[in-house]
Amino acid sequence: MYRLYLVRLIIILLILVSFSALPVYSQPTAQSTKWGFGITGNYFLPIFNLNERFAGGLQYGFKWSYCKNSTTYDIQYIYSKFSSGKIEEATFQWVYDGNQYTSPDASSEIHCSGVMGNLQQPIKFGFGNFLPYWNIGAGFIYYEHQIKDLVFPGQSIPPIDYTFTYSPDKESNTALSINFGGGLHYPLTRQFDLALDLKYYILISYLRPMEAWLLEKVSPIQLFAVGLDLTYYFGK
Repeated sequence: MYRLYLVRLIIILLILVSFSALPVYSQPTAQSTKWGFGITGNYFLPIFNLNERFAGGLQYGFKWSYCKNSTTYDIQYIYSKFSSGKIEEATFQWVYDGNQYTSPDASSEIHCSGVMGNLQQPIKFGFGNFLPYWNIGAGFIYYEHQIKDLVFPGQSIPPIDYTFTYSPDKESNTALSINFGGGLHYPLTRQFDLALDLKYYILISYLRPMEAWLLEKVSPIQLFAVGLDLTYYFGK
């Protein structure tokens, strides 16, 4: 999965480099004001303890942007879903015989959606046609974590019964989320703006520990996002 993540990142960088051959349009003056609408596509990479449960997944979103005096304010909606969690291949030790067992029919997923407000400020230098920036944001994200058909490890009668499973487990919450990061803008035309965006998300919430599978509590929930952001600005 990490190899797939690196391949996607390399493809994104190659796309951005290819745009450097296009003509660049002049930037708005420092006193300009504009509105825009954009779409975003990112790869969410769980980090720290969350990475022990999920490898990652795609995140989609759209946003409204207001830019004044080179500072941009965004209101963004995001949605993401991770499936095929690592718990599906994780083992537990059965106390009866000391051997390791899996849950062959187990499935797990987590999906989240939310609204974020972001402030984006340009950095006063550039790399050719690329214009760097930093950003910070906050908002609320609802997440739901589900696990099904997980074998109950406390059985005492051999042989182990793979149909003796926990009831479907779900934990959910609406969490305060903060993010910070940066990226590179590339002006495609006078109205279209493309950006390579990097963000680090922290959700002030947790996932319960799963001791039988040696999974620690996840607190806070942390993710890294890398992707593309395309914005159309109305009227020039």
